[in-house]
Amino acid sequence: MKKKKKVEKNLQLRVLEQVTDKAIKQVELESRNNSRNYIAEWFRYVELASKHLHKYLN
Repeated sequence: MKKKKKVEKNLQLRVLEQVTDKAIKQVELESRNNSRNYIAEWFRYVELASKHLHKYLN
């Protein structure tokens, strides 16, 4: 029972890591040639991360 929970937790962590890495890379690509606007970048990151996580939650 403990091993199953640990495997499930590791899978969830891997999914979160992949989604956040993908969102960060996309935000960096989009803001490469523009001046830094951390608030706009944060909201774009949240938008992308939630979009990618949505498919795992349903």
